[in-house]
Amino acid sequence: MKRSKTFDLKRDLLDHELVDCHGNSCGMVDEVELASNGRELAVVALWVGPGAWGPRLPALARMIVRAIAGARRRRIRFEEVVEISEVIRLSSSATSLRLGAADRKAGHWLARWEKE
Repeated sequence: MKRSKTFDLKRDLLDHELVDCHGNSCGMVDEVELASNGRELAVVALWVGPGAWGPRLPALARMIVRAIAGARRRRIRFEEVVEISEVIRLSSSATSLRLGAADRKAGHWLARWEKE
């Protein structure tokens, strides 16, 4: 489904994988930012990262996650979304949106480790 006017936030957005314009995974949608014009709600942005999903956890789990993964999060303007399907496709690259840096670093480190 291309971007439509109406969709189910939980079923179609939350916890779905984000994919950049090159097909690279950029993380999962952890939070949805809404705005109201007084008559209807609209999605304004998607939030990604442990700082976005941490608040959904119980206090002790939140402290552990923050200690291990940090509290970083990224805001992606909803205008970046070009398609909502099994994954959320974005119009820009992960690098330009500053997404997936930790995954790229881990992948680079793992690739070096496998060679040894």
